[in-house]
Amino acid sequence: MQDVEQLIIENETLIKKVIYKLKIYRDLDEYMQVGRIALWQALLKFDDTKGDFAMFAYMNIKYAIIRALTKANDVSVHELAVEDDIITVNTPQYNLVTSSLEWPEWFEELNEDEQFLLIALYEKELSLKEIADKYKLSYETIKKRRQRLLSKIRGLLI
Repeated sequence: MQDVEQLIIENETLIKKVIYKLKIYRDLDEYMQVGRIALWQALLKFDDTKGDFAMFAYMNIKYAIIRALTKANDVSVHELAVEDDIITVNTPQYNLVTSSLEWPEWFEELNEDEQFLLIALYEKELSLKEIADKYKLSYETIKKRRQRLLSKIRGLLI
């Protein structure tokens, strides 16, 4: 058992390299653990007559993490199905669309939903939770829309 622990400690940088090359920046601890398990499994399967352990371990770690990413992606596809909800701003109950501020010219390049969200957040000073509750959307949906809106505005200002 001591050999496995020592092997994992010695190959932490190998696992980190795989994670870096796959451009993973979230849930690092989870993928580090997947890499450690893959390293242990590689140790069990390795046949030293067939080549170098480092490359064998690298490939095992890489494909184990890719499988974990695929599973996580499958789950996130179902979670993001809510993202396609549309905020209807033409009905009388959405009176946030009219703005008393004079917005810059890039404001007109935003669609109605983006304009609505911008006005709600910065002119009416509603929180993401208040917007989500008021319009019966999930908090995560509003949060993602705000992120996309800010990215779009940054792109328009460049």
